[in-house]
Amino acid sequence: MHTKTSSLKSKLLKAAVPLALACVFTAAPAMAKEAAVVPAAAPQITAQQQNIANRIGVIQQELAGIRHQTLQSHPELVKELKAYETAFNNKVKEKGYNPEKLIKRAQEIQLEARKGDLSNAKRTELIKEFTSIRTELAKQQKSILSDPAISKQDKQVQKDVLTAMKKQDPKAEKLLTELDSLVKQFKS
Repeated sequence: MHTKTSSLKSKLLKAAVPLALACVFTAAPAMAKEAAVVPAAAPQITAQQQNIANRIGVIQQELAGIRHQTLQSHPELVKELKAYETAFNNKVKEKGYNPEKLIKRAQEIQLEARKGDLSNAKRTELIKEFTSIRTELAKQQKSILSDPAISKQDKQVQKDVLTAMKKQDPKAEKLLTELDSLVKQFKS
């Protein structure tokens, strides 16, 4: 399993959650046609939030490309990331976690939520399950990162990858700043 724990990956993962929720809420145009009352548990995504979510997706793609180029140019970073992933995965196994199962289910939920023929009740149920999975994964990650050695290695990998990305492509700094700002806007 490749964990998404470098700073960029953490930022992308944090940004992906609101983006995924935006997809869940806006994926089915049929929902608007139904004109049914949406339960309070299912918040509505505004047009502005959808635009922000779309921009987040574009930035994520650009940063992923820069990260890919950076890793191709810096084999020492690849080794550092692999060492970190190994330590992280060993801690996952030690704690008895199974994030792959949760991630697979979250992906299934996203696919199911894109179907246009879902009832509001089913959509709300999927949103609740997705939120529960997201919470569990965050709890597991926090538990793993509470280990001082893992935390130290995580911070160093984040720093090294981001520094290399910024040297690789000067627009990475601007994109990361914009991503942080957009995620805050989306959540507000």
